[in-house]
Amino acid sequence: MCQLLGLSFNVPVRPEISFRGFMRRGRLNPQGWGLALYPDGKAAQVFKEPVEADASPMAAFLRDYPRLESPIFIGHVRIASAGGHFYRNTHPFERALRGRDWIFAHNGTLRNFGRKEAGKSVPLGETDSEWAFCRILDWLDKTDVGQWTNRNYKALAELLAELNELGALNVLLSDGERLFCYHDRDGYNGLCYVRREFKHTRITLADEDWSVDLGRIKDPRQKGYVIATKPLTDEDWVRFKGGQLIVFQKGEIASG
Repeated sequence: MCQLLGLSFNVPVRPEISFRGFMRRGRLNPQGWGLALYPDGKAAQVFKEPVEADASPMAAFLRDYPRLESPIFIGHVRIASAGGHFYRNTHPFERALRGRDWIFAHNGTLRNFGRKEAGKSVPLGETDSEWAFCRILDWLDKTDVGQWTNRNYKALAELLAELNELGALNVLLSDGERLFCYHDRDGYNGLCYVRREFKHTRITLADEDWSVDLGRIKDPRQKGYVIATKPLTDEDWVRFKGGQLIVFQKGEIASG
C-alpha cells in the first residue's frame, strides 16, 4: 500500500526527522518515491524517482541536506496499482493554476476512472491518482476560489467525497499556503496527525532504532503538524475520521 507524508508549519522547517522514518517505508512500497515543497513559500519544487526511497542516493541526500526547508512538504512512497512503473506516474504531481503551484499525492485505487469525461486538465501519465488531481484542478479552475471560506472547504470536501465513490481515496493537496488532507470514507489504510512544537521531548521513530530530543534540534519559533498514513514515532498521533477533510495553514488547523 502506498503511504503519504505531509508537513504544515508556521515557518520553514527541515523534514529530517519525519522524512528519515518515512524513507524506510519505501521498502514495502518500492516502485517510486517523491518529496514536494515550497522553497520560497510560493513556487513548488518536486523531487521524485520511480525507485525505492530507502535505496535512493537522492532521497538520502535530501534527508541530510541542511538547506532543504519549507513550511509545507508532501511526500509519497509508491506501490503501483494503476499505471506503469515510470517517472510520469510517480507522486507527487505538480501543476500551475491561476498563479499558484499545486501539488498532490494520493493513496488508494479508483475504479473505472478512465470512463469519466475528461476536462480541461489532462493527465501526463496513466494513473487514477493523476486523473483525480486533474478533476480537482478543473473544479478549482471553474470555481476560481479567491478567498477560502468554510463554504469553499465544504464544497471541496463534497468533491473529494464524489471521487471517493470510485474507490479508496486518501489525499494530500497544497497550494503553497494550505495543506488539504482528506481521509478515505471507509478508513482505508489510515491517516493521522501529530502536533509538533518546541519542547524537550524525546521521540523514537517507529521504523528505525533512532531517537532525538526535539528541544535540542527545533527552533523555538516552529510549530505545526506532521501528517502520515501511519504514525512515524511513538508520540500520541490523532487519527482522521472516515471522510474527514482537515485543512492545515501556517501551523494551525484552519478547518476540519
